[in-house]
Amino acid sequence: MMPWIIISIIILLILILLAVIFIVKNKDKRHEPDYYSFFWIGLIWTIFGIFSWIRYNEFNYLFAIGIIFLILGLVNKDKWKKNHRTWKQLSKSERKWRMWIIIILGILVLIGLIAFFLVLK
Repeated sequence: MMPWIIISIIILLILILLAVIFIVKNKDKRHEPDYYSFFWIGLIWTIFGIFSWIRYNEFNYLFAIGIIFLILGLVNKDKWKKNHRTWKQLSKSERKWRMWIIIILGILVLIGLIAFFLVLK
């Protein structure tokens, strides 16, 4: 059990380091959030939260956070087109950064799934 705690701490430190790098790099750039994305994040998390709630028969915080994101997105529905940018509207450097973020998050999800299935056995 101890190696999983160490791996979790290392992953957490990597995520904190990436967040600090991102904040320092974009310190002078101010922009409003993409409420369209908040809506979709909330919708997906709410659905997973409902399935998890049904499966484990107890309240799930994923459901609660999903509802918060969903409401936040819907309340600001008038700002969806203002701040939402498609892949084609991004510059090459922004696409490159987003692709790396997608790859890193995908790897972390894969590691999490592998850990989950190993713990089940």
